[in-house]
Amino acid sequence: MLEILAICVSVTIILFLITLARAPVNDDALCYNDNDGARNPHKWGYEDTRFEFDGPRAVRVTGDRYPIAGYSMPHFVDFVEKVLGVTIRPEDAMVEAVPDSVSLPVENNAFLQALQETLGADQISQDDSDRLVHSHGQLSVDEVYRLLHGDTLERIIDLVLYPEKEEEVSSIICLANTHGACLVPYGGGTNVSGALVCATTEQRCIASVDMRRMTKILWLDEENLQACIEAGISGKEMERELNSKGFTSGHDPDSIEFSTLGGWISTNASGMKKNKYGNIEEIVLEATLVTPTGEIEARSATPRNSVGIPPKVFLFGSEGNFGIITKAIIKIHPLPEIRRYGSLIFPSLRHGIDFLKELRRVGAIPASIRLVSNVEFRFGQALKPAPGFFKGITTGIQKLFLFKIMRYRPLEITASTIVMEGSEREVEHQAETLFATAKTFKGISGGSGNGRRGYMLTFGIAYIRDFLSQFQVLGETFETSVPWDRIEPVCQAVQDELISQCRTYNVPGKPYLAYRLTQTYHTGVCIYFTMGFCGKGIEKSYEVYHNIERALRQVILDNGGSLSHHHGIGKIRRGFLPQIQTENSVRVQRDLKRSMDPNNVFAIGNGPFSTS
Repeated sequence: MLEILAICVSVTIILFLITLARAPVNDDALCYNDNDGARNPHKWGYEDTRFEFDGPRAVRVTGDRYPIAGYSMPHFVDFVEKVLGVTIRPEDAMVEAVPDSVSLPVENNAFLQALQETLGADQISQDDSDRLVHSHGQLSVDEVYRLLHGDTLERIIDLVLYPEKEEEVSSIICLANTHGACLVPYGGGTNVSGALVCATTEQRCIASVDMRRMTKILWLDEENLQACIEAGISGKEMERELNSKGFTSGHDPDSIEFSTLGGWISTNASGMKKNKYGNIEEIVLEATLVTPTGEIEARSATPRNSVGIPPKVFLFGSEGNFGIITKAIIKIHPLPEIRRYGSLIFPSLRHGIDFLKELRRVGAIPASIRLVSNVEFRFGQALKPAPGFFKGITTGIQKLFLFKIMRYRPLEITASTIVMEGSEREVEHQAETLFATAKTFKGISGGSGNGRRGYMLTFGIAYIRDFLSQFQVLGETFETSVPWDRIEPVCQAVQDELISQCRTYNVPGKPYLAYRLTQTYHTGVCIYFTMGFCGKGIEKSYEVYHNIERALRQVILDNGGSLSHHHGIGKIRRGFLPQIQTENSVRVQRDLKRSMDPNNVFAIGNGPFSTS
């Protein structure tokens, strides 16, 4: 018996040593299908993609857009029930239904007539379904949840416009200014900050300016690695076009399939590969903002300059309050020679944090490296298919090694997913440094396949959110940035406050909280939280959700975190602004808006520009 055990242990160790020594395989495949498709009008993503039951206790993802699609997941329902403490049964799903009717539009006949003389017939829509789609983003709780489960949006868009060139954008703004109408820029509609919510007090006609027909690459300079691109292009479209010419922008947010270049600038966005390519403010060299008083832009895009306050600073984080972003000059990069995925497993969050901090110090930072909490790690495991015979044996050996030999604890282990891009020499150096450094912090390689899978799961989270909302599970993401020494205090404070709040509101079962460190910096990290709970039996559960979320945001601020890392302020965070900006800072911003938009044509009221 002892001999058999010794053989098993030896085989286990050999297998893991092989895994540690094996270089991650080159994998240039995308984590999503870059073909176009019909968008779901209100929920996240594509109409052909959704989570659905595959029998009473398993789920599957329809379509073929993601590697996660096409197989049965027998562990997902059990995991959800365990972490939430409630049952999830097919027969309990609520019926989703968009309201049969919407409020009558506010009419402005003079504005409409002038538009009809300027735009084509297919560039103006008064259709109720178009109006409704353009009246919300993807804040699943309070916008999408209310819309699909029997409530209404209090104020919706009156008119939808589809400009096709910059001159038409300028004309629309001029006409709105002349005829007393309001404009709301619309990109991919992916925001989760309530940025598209219309003010109930607004009595003027509100027109949504949908920029998604402005998708051209106006010019591309291969010598100087720049491209001028219209702001309505989605990340997926942009990468597809740039890739065909041998280039990439490197900007890779979770919403890349749907969000737009203009939307990234207006929210000050960040992408998963920012370590190599930078955040959006580092990618954009120059951009054009069209306002009621004229264009805001610099006349040339140079590597760097010192000529006073650059006009482009007014665009980042502007959130539709000043005007419409029509185009941008961005940095581009030759497509990387190779792309490799990797993963690491650590015995605790602390070990993983120390590893990330040391990696920053030694300077071998891959394009993307993310550390997921234990709950999120187990969530990822629950989305795997049932293992085949040989896979089952391998998995069993791996668990034996981790939990019996290495003595990792199942409820404490964390994991890191890695993406390395560049020349073969660059990636080889990164891989060697990464895995050597990880050993210092008891990190064990989890293989390239798990790395790619972990990176890919990012694109499925919103679909899961929408699936669970049918069972009155309310969930959403929120993020912050914190110094290195505040990571664990912030995470613990959020966990404790969530439990306390759920007790106060008599939330059934248990709340769910997972998080991952998605971006690292010299001075700290971004923490990306996913929070949820079951709202069964709670009156106006979506209001309770946002009350709890506000309490969590306050705890984050109290413990040294920021109000937002990349989602922006919108409307759900604007009440916190007095805590992070001086009164004079807000006054200066409002004065700036009045100089650009004296008649408040862009009255969407995000951030410090509340109309209430």
